[in-house]
Amino acid sequence: MSELNHQDHSSSHQSYAGPGSHWQQQEKTPGSQGITKDGNLSCDNFTSQPGPSPVVTFGDGTVNTEFRAFANGPATDIGDPVLNFNGYVLHANQRPVPEELKRESTGLSVAEPDAVLDEENGRTYHSYHDGRYYLPNDPAEQDRLDLQHTLWKVHLDDALYRAPINNPRNVLDIATGTGIWAIQFARQHPQSKVIGTDLSLIQPNNAPENCSFVKEDAELDEWTLPVRFDYIHLRMVHTCFDNHRAVIRKCLDNLEPGGWVELQDAVFKLLCTDGSANGSHIERFSQLILQSGQSIGRDFDVPGKYKKMLLDAGFVDVVEEIGPVPGNPWPSEPKFRTLGLWQMANSYRALRGFSWKLFRKMGMPPAEIEELVRQAKDDTRNTQLHYFFPIYVVYGRKPSRGESAQPPSKRART
Repeated sequence: MSELNHQDHSSSHQSYAGPGSHWQQQEKTPGSQGITKDGNLSCDNFTSQPGPSPVVTFGDGTVNTEFRAFANGPATDIGDPVLNFNGYVLHANQRPVPEELKRESTGLSVAEPDAVLDEENGRTYHSYHDGRYYLPNDPAEQDRLDLQHTLWKVHLDDALYRAPINNPRNVLDIATGTGIWAIQFARQHPQSKVIGTDLSLIQPNNAPENCSFVKEDAELDEWTLPVRFDYIHLRMVHTCFDNHRAVIRKCLDNLEPGGWVELQDAVFKLLCTDGSANGSHIERFSQLILQSGQSIGRDFDVPGKYKKMLLDAGFVDVVEEIGPVPGNPWPSEPKFRTLGLWQMANSYRALRGFSWKLFRKMGMPPAEIEELVRQAKDDTRNTQLHYFFPIYVVYGRKPSRGESAQPPSKRART
């Protein structure tokens, strides 16, 4: 596998210094109204103990009521028979899965003929624009992507999107992965023509007739798609691009007037309000992931900037939704307990594939990566660690003909 082809920015960011090196978390100065000075979500007053729910506000002053339900209740025992997912994670084919936990799938895995094998870790990766994306494209990763799709549907209350679209004629799904979102959208909207693009052609051939797939790099390639779109969907692209603003600008240019773009994303930035995860292996893993992005010039914490990027590009009616995804089923509130179950399984399957090439790029030896992954996996199943990750849904509309974007002074503050 060739070296990643990004400029090395490690001189301006903290990088791996060898076994036993100390990783210092970036200091955050608490600000007012539940946000930090850098505009990030502050959960200093967020508690996992029973009692009155705190009010958690975001940069625009709004309150996310989901945090209220999420905040209260004791940890969930992983031995609960409904939530005992350990056997499924470790032995997927040896134990029946409860009906309510069965996920949707594209139906099969697809081996890409020109995939590149990394002999060091035994995983396969895309060859088109080799090194642009750091996760594998093999059957194990395809299975995880389908599992992750179910997590998103739980978060979105079984919906595929939030934007107020109405019978879109042409739809684009960027970074489509296995194509599961595009296929399901096409089946739900038979009048729509759906195109999914990705660096890997790993989508099944049983897609409906109104759904097709194209190998494309949404950031580097000139878009040669035959139509303009009424709706463009992007999910989990925070690690995909060097310049998200440029991709958002391409979305604007390739939308019909009045069309919508929607970004659904999450950040592997561990948040914990009661200190239970402080000093844990999963916390260190999270810090290393964010730092590895910095070392290659990518901002993995970019979803918190999507709203401003859409406004700056000229989108109107921009909406930002922020919520928590627990790292395992520790909450007592049913929806968040279910989300935590899916995220536990998602993380367990993702940790090695997500980190390997990034940590190797930073100079971490393979044996140390394997040990850190093993330790972090153990933490994902420890419901005494009350941690969660921020999840974002941001969408906006391209102005209609004759309509201009609001001037910067009139735009919502972010």
